[in-house]
Amino acid sequence: MSIRKRRKQKELIYAELRVAGGVNLLIESRILTKIINGLQWCCDKRGLRIYDYCILPDKILLLATTAWGNPADVLESYKEFSSKAVMLILRRGQSDLKSSWMLSVFQEHGPSGKAEGIHIWEEEILYRSVFKQNEIDELSVTIHKKPVVLGLVQKPEHYLNSSAHPGNPLQGWIVEATDPWS
Repeated sequence: MSIRKRRKQKELIYAELRVAGGVNLLIESRILTKIINGLQWCCDKRGLRIYDYCILPDKILLLATTAWGNPADVLESYKEFSSKAVMLILRRGQSDLKSSWMLSVFQEHGPSGKAEGIHIWEEEILYRSVFKQNEIDELSVTIHKKPVVLGLVQKPEHYLNSSAHPGNPLQGWIVEATDPWS
């Protein structure tokens, strides 16, 4: 009997991580720093490969894959880490935001079956696998144009927390190629 080797497929995904209750949480500098540091950690230690991204006030949009493991598992661990880090900032009053109402929203919208009040993200990550180059290109443009559509900036390259900005915070961790199979 011969043993068949299973070839690992690289899976490129488009993912949306939404803040629970649609709270505009990702606008405060300390919280944003924790969110960015968490993404950098996932790139460095968990093999996350980001091709395009945009951190909006109430969600993160990603076009990514992983060097090893499952992208969904990496994003789930990222959600847990970032939730705990952000909740510590909010509970200690270290944020410039008025956080008391946010804590109640997070408790209300938090995932069922888990400890209350420690999750800032909606339970489900909205993601889909992308295989065709034209879809990848389309999603990349969509991610970059989202801040313009929302009226936050005039041009995609003006939004700092996006891969479209030349000096974005994740610049060293972004994979430059648009084709992950090359």
